[in-house]
Amino acid sequence: MGTTPSQHPSRFDGLNCPACSYGVKPEQGSDGRPSIIDELLHSAEVRRRTDAGGDWPFEPGDLIRQLLDGELSLYDSHLQALLLDWIEAEDHNVFLNQETGVFTYALSAKRGNKVYATRKSKKRNEIEAALDGKEFDIPVKGFRNRRYTRLLLTTVNFDREQYTAEEAWAALRSTPTEGADYEYNVMNNLNANISKIFGKHGTLTAKEAQSSGYPAPHCIYVLDKPVMVEEHRGKGGNESWRICDPRILDRIGKGPLMRKLCRTDHRKAIRMNPIWKHGFIDFEGIVKGDGSRSGRDTVSYAFKYLVKCLTEDGKSSIKNLPDISSVKDKGLRTMLFTHLGNKCFRTRDVSFGKGFKDRIGLLPEPKSEEKSPWKLVKTITEQEFNLIQACIRLGLVDNTPNS
Repeated sequence: MGTTPSQHPSRFDGLNCPACSYGVKPEQGSDGRPSIIDELLHSAEVRRRTDAGGDWPFEPGDLIRQLLDGELSLYDSHLQALLLDWIEAEDHNVFLNQETGVFTYALSAKRGNKVYATRKSKKRNEIEAALDGKEFDIPVKGFRNRRYTRLLLTTVNFDREQYTAEEAWAALRSTPTEGADYEYNVMNNLNANISKIFGKHGTLTAKEAQSSGYPAPHCIYVLDKPVMVEEHRGKGGNESWRICDPRILDRIGKGPLMRKLCRTDHRKAIRMNPIWKHGFIDFEGIVKGDGSRSGRDTVSYAFKYLVKCLTEDGKSSIKNLPDISSVKDKGLRTMLFTHLGNKCFRTRDVSFGKGFKDRIGLLPEPKSEEKSPWKLVKTITEQEFNLIQACIRLGLVDNTPNS
């Protein structure tokens, strides 16, 4: 049955070997036991919630158009199940060593899996390390409860009378989609408004969801010129630092008149906000000190839903979840809607540019001058990877170059 390693035109071509094909009908051997083909087919079997086999069966532009036209919804249980299947599917990158001819396999990074979470953790740690030891705030002479800071955290959301969840996520895109009519580039417009008020700065943007499925992005701004903030105690005793310069408060829609209007007619207050007319906006100064949110804490906050692995056993495991909307744990549901929104609308969950890196002193990684012998050949599905590994175990294919 099948072909032997010596009969393969190449070791990697074993992926397309008739003995490893899904189209072959399982047969029994002469002793009545399952044939090699049957064993191979069984080894590749992966149970999923949907019949897509872990694939993401959408062309990006078509999916965005369908979501905006109402043909699909972020709350569609089948779409949510497709995402969970896609996250769990362990696709592998195939690398060829061009010097030895040996192939090796590495788990592909995708939102929510171990490789992705590890990469995001590494990036978070690099930013936190760059912030450590640097002073971004100083005291205001004569005031114990005021400081000047160059770090601000901003959170925005979207008014549900103005936007559906799908329209809100589409608005986070920086470019249009052919054949779809929607508002976009709102975060870059906000950043331009921030520049007019606070001057030159660097920005880190984290596109995060709420537990409802609507987006609520966070922005960390590193200003060139500090702004005055004042200590504030919330109802629960939590400490935060709020902008207190009256000239700036009026320009960001947080002055006394706008606050009063917000209490009586919050939607009119949204429409009249000078810098964010899509929903509410909140500003918090970042100050180093006991009980307050430090720069390190702020970065962790922005990355909190990206550094958790969803494919391993534990609190964040999606193993037995049928969809997203039925998840009772608010944090896990928020995390999954974050991945779903960014996946469907092809938005980057965390982005920052040279201006941000320069202002916190994040140095670029040194590039190796030595040329790597490894070349990416292709990406294969979990089923294909399982088949190849089974072929290797059964001696049908080896992982060494042809002699």
